[in-house]
Amino acid sequence: MNSLSITIAKDVGFCFGVRRAIDVARKAGKQHGKVAMLGDIVHNERVVNDLKILGVTVFEDMENIPADMPVIFRSHGTTAEIWQQARTRGLTIIDATCPLVNEIHVAARELEAEGRQVIIIGDPGHDEVEGIASQVSNPIIIANQQDAGQLQKIRKAGIVIQSTQFRENVNSIISVLISKISDLRIINTICKPTRNRQSQLRELAEKNDVMIIVGSFTSANTKRLTAIAKTINPNSHQVQGPEDIRLEWFRNANLVGVSAGASTPDEIVVEVTEKIGALPL
Repeated sequence: MNSLSITIAKDVGFCFGVRRAIDVARKAGKQHGKVAMLGDIVHNERVVNDLKILGVTVFEDMENIPADMPVIFRSHGTTAEIWQQARTRGLTIIDATCPLVNEIHVAARELEAEGRQVIIIGDPGHDEVEGIASQVSNPIIIANQQDAGQLQKIRKAGIVIQSTQFRENVNSIISVLISKISDLRIINTICKPTRNRQSQLRELAEKNDVMIIVGSFTSANTKRLTAIAKTINPNSHQVQGPEDIRLEWFRNANLVGVSAGASTPDEIVVEVTEKIGALPL
């Protein structure tokens, strides 16, 4: 008989920004019938497929969007160049950018207005980071401590942070930059939902025999949660859904912790938890 005790993190399922973006997309689909979405609105395959049923179609290139089709800009933020392209084409823009991401855009512009070199701590190529970088001229993107070590000395700089970064990485980078920059201003733009999830994850990973993190492998914040969990508890595993659960992970285990990325639907967390609870142990 399965005697596993399963504890689910307090904050799982969609964060505020993702939930808001999906609500915006659903409303737009119902209102307009057909709506374009530039890239996936969030990094979760089930969500994208559900929106497709409502007439929300993903386009990767602005030029391929029909002129009469409204376009949704996703929660991660959109580059200033793409905003301009959409305006030039006269497209109806439905902005689903997370308000917390917009705050990072404002912070980056504020640092540049102070005459600072803008440094973004984040993943190069990630949608959110690209959107932040487009707000200022010549930003420097630093992903890790190694990148920071290669930076030349700077007299005056300011730092903003990708909203889903984890504190260990950020602290290791800042510890290097402090010695290289004479006048440094840091604006901590890691969002509160991310901080809460990471804090709860650390606690669960320490207390449980097995740690399960639910979310898409295309989701940066979910992959980051998994990385944190594995440093604390080697028996940590990321799954996209119940089909990824493996019986052997739970042999000789009593306590299981479950967390999830900010773009993971509540129902997938429930499905995963039910699958674990029904394992023939």
